[in-house]
Amino acid sequence: MTAKNVVDEVRQSLQKRGFEVDHHVRFDWLTSRAPTETDFALPPQVKYRLLALHTRLGGDWSRLSTKRRQSLRVDIQVDSTTLIEVDEKQHFSSARLASLDFYDGIDHGLDLHRYHDLCSQYRESADKYLHGREAVDFPFPGGRTAQRAYFDTTKDLLAAAHGYRLIRLPAPNGELTAAAELTLRILM
Repeated sequence: MTAKNVVDEVRQSLQKRGFEVDHHVRFDWLTSRAPTETDFALPPQVKYRLLALHTRLGGDWSRLSTKRRQSLRVDIQVDSTTLIEVDEKQHFSSARLASLDFYDGIDHGLDLHRYHDLCSQYRESADKYLHGREAVDFPFPGGRTAQRAYFDTTKDLLAAAHGYRLIRLPAPNGELTAAAELTLRILM
């Protein structure tokens, strides 16, 4: 099953239970460019962590700051404060594992232990997924994988900073894990 199919399955399941959901949601504060104080109010420790993560993953901050601004989308919005992301295998890379070190002491909703385990389990195949692809702000082979990890962390930290609860549902094999199923049941 593809990620799109899993997202559709989650969306339909929520709708059957009476939730009003929207998918592929975009926010002004969630973009592909570097978050800056002129764009929106951002806690300084979040901005610092994103800069430090971008650097650790080998990114070029000047390119991130000047590239074309595009909105990043969130898979599903359940209500006015709950967002859902479905994470397929490529989200569990070595870069994502490294990004987990940047969450300590900052508000977020990620199950760090679960994601650490999933990254340890799937990073070898996740690292191969877009191995040769570069990104504008990660200009090296494998840069697209590093960019995905950066954007996942950006979503987690900025959602919390803007008063949203972001729930990540792991689906590394094209279907929701038992933990994701439990999370979904609790939500419903």
